[in-house]
Amino acid sequence: MKNLLYTLIVLLSAAFSLQAQTDYKQWESHYFKAKPGEREAFEKGLAEHNKKFHNQDPFKTAIFNVVTGPHSGLYDLEMGPMTFTQMENRPSSDEHDAHWKKVMEHGELVGETVYWRADKDIEYKPENSKEFATYRWRYVTLLPGGGDRFEALMKDVLEVIEAKGYDASFNMYWRFGSSQGPHVVTELGMKSMAWFDQPMTFTKDFDEIHGEGAYDRYVEDLDRCVDRSKTYDEIVNFNAKLSSDY
Repeated sequence: MKNLLYTLIVLLSAAFSLQAQTDYKQWESHYFKAKPGEREAFEKGLAEHNKKFHNQDPFKTAIFNVVTGPHSGLYDLEMGPMTFTQMENRPSSDEHDAHWKKVMEHGELVGETVYWRADKDIEYKPENSKEFATYRWRYVTLLPGGGDRFEALMKDVLEVIEAKGYDASFNMYWRFGSSQGPHVVTELGMKSMAWFDQPMTFTKDFDEIHGEGAYDRYVEDLDRCVDRSKTYDEIVNFNAKLSSDY
């Protein structure tokens, strides 16, 4: 009986472990640029490809136009969310591959492929978040051992945003398997860039929620876990015409 009970415990543990390994949301991310004078052809092919071959979950693909930051003028492609197991069944027919090859006759991959995994504990989406089309992505390079401290600080930020009911979404994603930065990106979503023209009350709101002087301590703690010299922002706009149908 003891051996049977032990076997059941091991099997249950394995089942829970398997669930934990696939219970995540992750996106495959790429930057692309159109070749000189071929932007129209590249966009036409990209739109056709995504709407024909990537219109089913989990392989839907979102395209963002990068407005500011180091990748200004590029296209950001985000496919997912999908697990690594699901990724093995990604579209890869001869027709798909031939069409993608034609698309890339007018474009080029910039940089490396990156996997971004959502932090389950850092997520805020107001009711109207489906209308949001503009995002500020803040890419952060962490100091050694700074991950836990940074996540705790972002939970403090999330608490302020939720308590004050900001008309903006807030999410965080960890880079999978990274040895060098950026290691994490926070995402602030809004209807348009006009959101930045409203009065910014975050510092005051932070102190109201966490106590007097809390914001100053927050900034000091950031310096303990973040390499500010390697942290940067990008503002991007979702391009529905080039993306899968959502």
